[in-house]
Amino acid sequence: LAGRTILVVEDDFLAALDLKRLIEQREGKVAGPVGRLEQAQQLAHSVQLDGALLDVKLDGVDSLPLADELVAQDVPIILVTGYDVAMLPERFARTPRLPKPFNDAAFDQLATDLFARHS
Repeated sequence: LAGRTILVVEDDFLAALDLKRLIEQREGKVAGPVGRLEQAQQLAHSVQLDGALLDVKLDGVDSLPLADELVAQDVPIILVTGYDVAMLPERFARTPRLPKPFNDAAFDQLATDLFARHS
């Protein structure tokens, strides 16, 4: 993740800090973390992103409109969620997911590969 800027959108403070730590330990840069959709959208429009980790539900608000925007901009995303894939709209059926609770190995397997491939 060296030099890559990853947006972290997570409303759980401890989970957000954990994601931030994981990215920074892998020499990535963190945009955020933010816990509200409006903040995330503003940040996504103001920073050049190499990827995003998006909590699906932000204090009861769906973050999928931001996911749609990022996908349209060719920014790779990972949905961070405890929800089963069947609970997500069909258009996100193949979107990479980091299940909650997550650990360092799960993050490495998914995030470093996905974000490292993106140029």
